[in-house]
Amino acid sequence: MYYLTNLYWNTGFRPQNEDSLSLQEVSIKGNRTVFALICDGIGGLWRGEQASGFVAERMTEWFYAEALPMMARNKGMKKIKRAGIRSLYACNEEMRKFASQEHIEFGTTITMMIFYKKHYLLWHSGDTRAYCISLKSKMSKISEICKMSKAGRMNSQGVLKRLTRDHSAGEHILTKCIGSFVWREPDSYIGRIKKKSTFLLCSDGFRHVISEEKLTETLLPFHLTSKEQIGRRIKEIADYSKRQGEKDNISAIVIKTG
Repeated sequence: MYYLTNLYWNTGFRPQNEDSLSLQEVSIKGNRTVFALICDGIGGLWRGEQASGFVAERMTEWFYAEALPMMARNKGMKKIKRAGIRSLYACNEEMRKFASQEHIEFGTTITMMIFYKKHYLLWHSGDTRAYCISLKSKMSKISEICKMSKAGRMNSQGVLKRLTRDHSAGEHILTKCIGSFVWREPDSYIGRIKKKSTFLLCSDGFRHVISEEKLTETLLPFHLTSKEQIGRRIKEIADYSKRQGEKDNISAIVIKTG
């Protein structure tokens, strides 16, 4: 599998960026693999940037220390998925211990993916999101295309599928995250990678004010012919969001498969 990747990280109109990103590309026995992660520290709590940065750093370490060796030994995707859950649990417990000692509360959302051979792994907690944008199927009936996903959206050329669901009870109330709270296991999935697709991981600031149709049109796979082109397209969305009044931090990672 061939990948083109790029990312965008911007404070927006906030004084500090509480988003943390990690994008890693390595080769295992001749196969490319991509690790992508986005965390958004919970606003209003203690030092969101430290919460998101801690989890991003720890899970990147986990990718190199545990996930990569498991892939090299051809361990099944389900075992790697469970290993990711265990590592996130360890993050949560360490954050709870620190918070208890300091008499604080802090936490972060997370959306994390691994792409390897023909499959992807996804872990998710909070309201950061992951999407997949693919070219429209050759199926003739629109109804057949819509059956691909209840969360599917179409324009004249592409189909957008949201891979995550928000864990929230209103605009500013999260019901699940990683941090100094009672453990609630993140959602986790195994999916099949389609060639010539665009995968997007983003913070809520990146997608708040942009329609899914515009998101689909801007990130159609055939538009993304180089790393530089991906960067320009992500910045185009971010600049549009700022013009529309978005005040939050704006962060995104794009992985185009080929």
